[in-house]
Amino acid sequence: MNYNILEARIEYQDNKLTRITVLVDCTGSNNPHTKPFSDVRAIYATNKPCSGYMFIHPTKAQLSDDLLQQVAAAGMETVDRDKIFPGWKAKCSTKNLIES
Repeated sequence: MNYNILEARIEYQDNKLTRITVLVDCTGSNNPHTKPFSDVRAIYATNKPCSGYMFIHPTKAQLSDDLLQQVAAAGMETVDRDKIFPGWKAKCSTKNLIES
């Protein structure tokens, strides 16, 4: 399954990936009555193992679209979505999408 990733924040320390946070539109496209962007979540993974969630291997991880998809699929959700991705609502409004 491919996730609709809207934006990503990539963090490094000492030239190694330490944290990836993705802004994901989890709105289902199967229901025509569901508004786009009605279920947007910030999901992250770090280079510290956490039971049941994905972690970024500190020496083997290579930044790629596949890695971002893995974070979206198996990372942890954060409640700091608006702090990490300020202004995301304005960027993702239906009006802005139609105009672009």
